[in-house]
Amino acid sequence: MLTLVLKAFILVSCGIHLGTTAENDGGLIVTMTSRVKNKELSTVPIAQDGTPDLHSIRSISPFTKAEFLSADGDYTFQQAYAYERYTRTIYKNSNFTIDLSVQNIWTPIYKGLSSAYIKLSVDWISQNIYWTDPYYKWIMVQSLLGNDTSIYCVLIQENLQGPYALALDPFEALLFWSDIGTSTKIEVSSLSGRNRTALIFSSLLYPYSLAADYAARRIYFVDDGRHTLETVTYEGKDRKVLLKKSSSKFFDIAVFKDYLYLTDSKSGLYFFNKTNGKELQKLLPLPGKNEKYYAVAVFHPDAQLPPATAYCESYGCEHICVTEKDGASCLCKDGYTLNQDMKTCSLNTESFHLGLVFSNETSVCTLDIRFLTDFSFPPVCVLKTDGTKYMIMDTDDRQMILADDTAIYWAKVDNPELQMLSKLPGTIRLAWDGYDRNLYWTDGNSGIIWRLSRESNVAQKFLEGLKNPRDILIIPHERLVYWISDRNGSTIESSYINGSNLHVVLDSSVLSDPKSLGYDPYAKRIYFLGLKDEDYYFIESCFLDGSNLKEFRSSYDSLEKLEIYKGHMLVTAKDSDRTLITSYDIIEGKTTTTGSIPDTGHISAIKVFDENMRQNETGPCFALNGDCEQICIANGKSRICACTFGFKLAENGKNCTSDPIKDNFMLVTDFTHNAIYQISLTDQSVQGIKTQDTTVLTGVAYSPVNDLVIWGTEEFELYIMHLNGTGKKMLSISVAECKLYYARRFAVDYSTGNIYCTGFICMDVEGATVNHVGVLSPNGKYRILVRGLDEPEGLVVYPSKGKMFYIDSGSKSHLGQASMDGNQSSVLLNLKSVKPTELTVDYKTDYLYWINYKEDSINYCKLDGTDHNTLTKYPKINPLGIAFYEDYLFLSTKVYSYMIKLKISNPNETTEFAEHAELGTISVINIYSSSVQNKNAFCSVDNGNCSTFCFPIPGGRVCGCEDGVELKEGSSTICSNIISCPMEFEHGRVVSPPCTGTIGQRCDYECTESGYKKNEVIPFITCTKSGKWSRHTHCLCQRIP
Repeated sequence: MLTLVLKAFILVSCGIHLGTTAENDGGLIVTMTSRVKNKELSTVPIAQDGTPDLHSIRSISPFTKAEFLSADGDYTFQQAYAYERYTRTIYKNSNFTIDLSVQNIWTPIYKGLSSAYIKLSVDWISQNIYWTDPYYKWIMVQSLLGNDTSIYCVLIQENLQGPYALALDPFEALLFWSDIGTSTKIEVSSLSGRNRTALIFSSLLYPYSLAADYAARRIYFVDDGRHTLETVTYEGKDRKVLLKKSSSKFFDIAVFKDYLYLTDSKSGLYFFNKTNGKELQKLLPLPGKNEKYYAVAVFHPDAQLPPATAYCESYGCEHICVTEKDGASCLCKDGYTLNQDMKTCSLNTESFHLGLVFSNETSVCTLDIRFLTDFSFPPVCVLKTDGTKYMIMDTDDRQMILADDTAIYWAKVDNPELQMLSKLPGTIRLAWDGYDRNLYWTDGNSGIIWRLSRESNVAQKFLEGLKNPRDILIIPHERLVYWISDRNGSTIESSYINGSNLHVVLDSSVLSDPKSLGYDPYAKRIYFLGLKDEDYYFIESCFLDGSNLKEFRSSYDSLEKLEIYKGHMLVTAKDSDRTLITSYDIIEGKTTTTGSIPDTGHISAIKVFDENMRQNETGPCFALNGDCEQICIANGKSRICACTFGFKLAENGKNCTSDPIKDNFMLVTDFTHNAIYQISLTDQSVQGIKTQDTTVLTGVAYSPVNDLVIWGTEEFELYIMHLNGTGKKMLSISVAECKLYYARRFAVDYSTGNIYCTGFICMDVEGATVNHVGVLSPNGKYRILVRGLDEPEGLVVYPSKGKMFYIDSGSKSHLGQASMDGNQSSVLLNLKSVKPTELTVDYKTDYLYWINYKEDSINYCKLDGTDHNTLTKYPKINPLGIAFYEDYLFLSTKVYSYMIKLKISNPNETTEFAEHAELGTISVINIYSSSVQNKNAFCSVDNGNCSTFCFPIPGGRVCGCEDGVELKEGSSTICSNIISCPMEFEHGRVVSPPCTGTIGQRCDYECTESGYKKNEVIPFITCTKSGKWSRHTHCLCQRIP
């Protein structure tokens, strides 16, 4: 048996001082990788109360190049287990001691895992080891009793997208894991995989590691996307964020007594007091910049106490015994079925249920599915054939369907014997619809796609009149058919499965001799081989509609076939007298393994046979998210719809709704989850806003004038929408000289509904960048107000004073001011030595407050720039957003899961505001309250009689137009592009002000010529869309008799 001497372990003594006997000594198993030779690892003693003794660190072992991503131990039997990424193997050490007094000889117990972030966990009571594999999308269990390493089975694979983290509680007989995918969840089941329940299904990104606290009945987890350490009860209640560290790369976590131990692959090994901890404390730093910490596990007698009853000791399972809550149950290893006595196992006559099937010139052979990641598994040839070229699998009836150039055959997988289905001339390719149980094939010579029902064995023409159709692909759950054709050059075409909606998906402008279609149901992408650079084939992919076409070059030029399975893609290539097979990891975009099958010659076809594959691809949440608007949770064959944070399930059980807060709320952007929330200023409750954005959000604001939320994204988009989620619209804004791209922050003029913006990146006609402050009218007109800025950030407006204030955080950092029409701009305060970002204003006291990001402080000054000082400092909190409301400042940070509410008159008086574990990093805060609506009296009524913009200025208002448009000659209120009615007419004129003659205005008029009077029958006139008054003007003034 292969053995491996591994020295890539740091042993950290835990609870007992170093030097005691192995029987009494315990500690942590910590793995790391190092690319620096002759590095030594260390032991760190830990005092009796569990705290480390950092003065007694000592070296114990040289480091070897390896990546042990997960580890666990069984203290009672003195065994340790580790998963090594390069060899894709789980290893066991059968005589493990914490002081490494015995040579560390490790033997493999399971080979052929993927190279993903696999996590393993040992049930020391039942003597089983569990592990996740996110690329095979399953959770497995293996018995540790005896020396037979074949006693394993797939425990859970239904409705899994990416199982990563894993932890178990053998006392409660519970298994916990995370499933990272479309709707990331943390789930729990029994140790036998039954009674599966989703504990957390909202506000999760990448929970890579879990730890179970048996005493407290809580699980602890680290989320690499949220940069958090969190905890929740076994029932999924009382979720808390214990720690948030934006620069972290948390990898693994372990719990022991009052302490949590965490590895951060970027910085070191930490511990954290789970009862009263506020900050991480570092145990060991990284020895060098090329090194990383990975796994951490407890190896200590106090962590693995014996149970009151060991149910499996005498239960009598033939293969695998697992502990249940009040007993035990038996499982059989793969390929076996549990007998009626529920303890013994029998060989399944349908023994081949998961693997690869390939054909060559003489045979059809099978391979272990682990061949995808380990080419050492040998083939078993099951059927003699003569020149098979094409092959598909019918997993429901356990059949292979094969074809050569002239005929189609079928054979049972378990008892192969060829039987002819159809004999047809032409170039044949095969496809199988497992939903309707129909076989499709192409006849390139006649331009026909045929369809044969396996129920009746009757063939019909599906489509005809095609141009050399070939390489057909059926996507049953999408009800779509794809094929390659030679219509006007190489094309990929598609139709519905009923033959309608025939159209070209990709044409010859982007294709060259494509072949071998495949489909990834998880990414919903079509894959194919495309000829590039004359004789060199690339692997290409696109969405179902042909969009988002991507390509990457393979390592070989003569590519032949591709097959996709659970995040892996097998590609075959001719190489002299053999076929090279390359396994690609689709998710990571890299090669897993490359090799060939000995003594098989050229491989003509290769397929995956997985009797559970169609079940997985037709799960209740697989197609159209189970008809759930937000979250779909599979529950066996059925599903439950759920909602993300801030929303509740509607009465139809599918859609999600929120209850918009009408007044006294803050709008915040959640950088972590790309979400916008309303947070009540009275009870701190949270309501979601249905932005449905997947890109990073920038600023957000609310205009009560037209009940609109406006926000921007880093994809250079601007959106508006009502608070209730209706009327979403993307704004397309351009001005005469440039195209507008990027909005950073917003401020609303409640007088008019105009929205002021900073941070637009505007490319003018010469390609120069124009960073500026601008203004957007409610009907989408835009005007640049202040130019020549470097990095405009925070912005506030003061309509009653006709002024605005803004932050420029670039190389010439300053606090700027200007009239709200953009004139009289100037530097209010020079802030070159700091990094100012966000800005807010107190309308009562006329003070400005802003964030000094460089010094983690809040600064202030009066509106004229005097009384400039620092209000308070918060070292190392990385402040992000700031807003003022009722004598308080609200501050968001990178390091807290809540906002800080501080009193202006006493900055040391702070409280935690909106502490919700589901919230991510709040980057922008914008407060709305009807009681704090600073307005300009001149602009508040009828838009100040301005046709487009009414700009508050000190002491009054001016009218303005969008960029590229001037006021009409002789008018101070109407823009030249505005259709208006004449202000003067025969014998009279319109009364102005208040009337300006714009469309829709109802105006009074007067007769100015002597001898004429106003027509009493027509007291008012209205300006129509044609630019004419609603009544003939010659009728308005009548001659006095």
